[in-house]
Amino acid sequence: MGLLEPQHIILILIFLLSIVICPVWGYKAGSKRTIGSTGGLLLSLFLGVFGIIIVYLTKRIDEQQFYNLNNQFNNQSGADELKKYKQLLDDGAITEAEYRTQKAKIFNGRF
Repeated sequence: MGLLEPQHIILILIFLLSIVICPVWGYKAGSKRTIGSTGGLLLSLFLGVFGIIIVYLTKRIDEQQFYNLNNQFNNQSGADELKKYKQLLDDGAITEAEYRTQKAKIFNGRF
């Protein structure tokens, strides 16, 4: 009867999975999500694989930034948008035709 029998090896692997691998995985996954790396670490440390699943159910940071940018863009008034397009026209970034198209969209309420 040796010290490392198959059931001992299995218990050691389960221990390593729950104490080492899951928290590291949760930390890395959480750093790319709104929960944050510390939240991912703690969830996966206490809940193991279930914590990692919870981390992956949270929004990604780039999705959150896109949502905030899109929300900020939609909250601007027509005058602000027109001013932005006029500045782009003056800088040469857009043509006169593109400026007129955007201006028409703003005034027609289709923006």
